[in-house]
Amino acid sequence: MKNTLIKSYSAFYLVLLSAVLITGCSMKLVADYDQMSVTNLEMINKKIDRLYLTMKMLPEVQRTYSHFQQNYLDIDVDIRAYERRQQLREQNEESVKQATILADLWQQDMQAHKQKNTLSDFMIKRRQAQYQRLLSSMIEAEMAKQ
Repeated sequence: MKNTLIKSYSAFYLVLLSAVLITGCSMKLVADYDQMSVTNLEMINKKIDRLYLTMKMLPEVQRTYSHFQQNYLDIDVDIRAYERRQQLREQNEESVKQATILADLWQQDMQAHKQKNTLSDFMIKRRQAQYQRLLSSMIEAEMAKQ
C-alpha cells in the first residue's frame, strides 16, 4: 500500500513537472530578435552622429536650422519608420516605448533648434551623448532577444 502511494505521488509530481516545463517552454514574453531593427537603429545612430559632427565643424552662426532642416527631416522619417516597425511586432511593448521616446525626443530637439536657430558646442556634445546612450541601449535590448 505504501509503495503504491509513493508511486502515485511520484507519477503526480512527474506529470505536474512536465506540465510546468511544457507551459514554460511555450510561453513567449518578448518579441523575437529582429536583425532589421538593429540595422535600422545603427543607421539612425550614424545619421544623427553625422548631423552633429557636421554642425560642430561649422562656426556657431552657420548652424542655422534651415541649413540642417533636410537632415532633421530624413532622420525623423527613419525614426518614425522604426517606430511603426516596432508597433507591428507582437510582444514588443518595451521596444515600442523606447521607439516612442526616441521619436518624441527627436521632435523636441528639432523644435528647439528651430526656435533658437543655432546650437552651441555644449548642446551638440550633450545631444550626441544623449542619443548615443539611448540608441546603444535600444540596440542592446534588441540583441538580448537573440
